[in-house]
Amino acid sequence: MREIVQDGHPVLRAIAKGIPVEEITSPRIRDLIAEMRSLLAEEEYGVALAAPQVGEGLRLFIVGGVAEAKKRRSNSKKDRDPDDEDDEDVFSGMSDEDEVYINPVLVKTSRAKRKKHEGCLSVRGKWGYVPRAEKATVRAYNEKGEKIERGASGFLAHIFQHEMDHLDGVLYIDKAAEIHDADSDDE
Repeated sequence: MREIVQDGHPVLRAIAKGIPVEEITSPRIRDLIAEMRSLLAEEEYGVALAAPQVGEGLRLFIVGGVAEAKKRRSNSKKDRDPDDEDDEDVFSGMSDEDEVYINPVLVKTSRAKRKKHEGCLSVRGKWGYVPRAEKATVRAYNEKGEKIERGASGFLAHIFQHEMDHLDGVLYIDKAAEIHDADSDDE
């Protein structure tokens, strides 16, 4: 079983490679997606995972199902965004199923930005405020090899941008306005 790699691993700072369309439904990619789903399900605070985070420099990420995310969120005060007035609504528009994005392209973002609380499974023990576009649209392939386009606002738009950064070798700590230790009283 793979592990989630941490800051300092070279794959996290490399630009991920596209997956040939004819390989999207291959056993190799299906197995990678299954392992990523399994790893994400084990994480108390994770809501999404990009292939580079498991050591694969491929343009693929998954967003975990909202039911699991809601359960984790309700069990954790630390996961709440203290500055998010719309905290109760952060999951609106999200699916109950894991969503897979292969060869994603960010096709549109809003000009309006907002700083939101952000952490990362590859940068454990830290969190920060990262300015991100309030709305984002991603075009990609799903795990069946079908073209998809998904627009999002709020929390999901923020997730899209975070995961797209992973595919381009960027970590949230590169963009954070402030960074704090997870166990600090700064929250």
